Amino acid sequence: MVNPNNNSSKQQKGFAEKIFDNLSKVITLMLCCLLLYGSFLAYKHLDKPITKVTIEGEFRQLDHRELEALVNGQIQGGFISIDLTKLQKVLQQHPWVSRVGIQRQWPSQLQINVVEEVPMARWNEDAFLNRFGDKLTIDDNSHLASLPLLNAEFGSSSEVMKQYQRLAQLLLPTGLKLSKLNRNGLGGWYIETSKGIRLIIGRNQVGEKIRRLVLVWESDLYKRSDSIETIDLRYPNGVAVAWRDQTTVSALKTDTTSKDSVING
Repeated sequence: MVNPNNNSSKQQKGFAEKIFDNLSKVITLMLCCLLLYGSFLAYKHLDKPITKVTIEGEFRQLDHRELEALVNGQIQGGFISIDLTKLQKVLQQHPWVSRVGIQRQWPSQLQINVVEEVPMARWNEDAFLNRFGDKLTIDDNSHLASLPLLNAEFGSSSEVMKQYQRLAQLLLPTGLKLSKLNRNGLGGWYIETSKGIRLIIGRNQVGEKIRRLVLVWESDLYKRSDSIETIDLRYPNGVAVAWRDQTTVSALKTDTTSKDSVING
């Protein structure tokens, strides 16, 4: 026989558990709401309007006021909500900006560190190259007139910059400073130095040709540098020198013990 008291007790116990379970859910929901509301209040409290922006860096080409205008145009949101990634991208699109670092400073300030691009050479009439050979276009590069001028009808700007750095290093023993470097459509290299001497290098064995030039230069050619117009390095065992205001070309052998021969022409 079923005891009706036991059934009633079970029903009461199940009803109590159901009420407790529902109450727990309500309390959990209330706690989540309170937590979300507290987080929202904390976020609103922390996300104060930006009150100060500091831009630091060593600038020679960059205009500090121009950077300030770029930053001010991107200040949208507060201390927490401002999109620093977007601001960094906008600043790095400037041709004179190499790297940008941005940090928040409590409670409402931004610290921006800008590294300026270092121009290594001019590229044609409206650009310059950095040390990686990246072509950076500007309105006018005439204020960089003291830098060497590089251009190429064949190959990329990065290839030309790499060759420029190599040639400048190889020419150090001669004291000749490269002022222009050109690569023609056939891949041949041509140099003009600050002394007005033109070097014809050609396409291949560039390093070996410059080393031969150094040998000839250090023997006694440097003594007549003011009279040199062109040095042609496209010879396997020496160089050919064309002299200013003369119609003769001297063929100088790499073996500096031999006498110079003169070729009429």
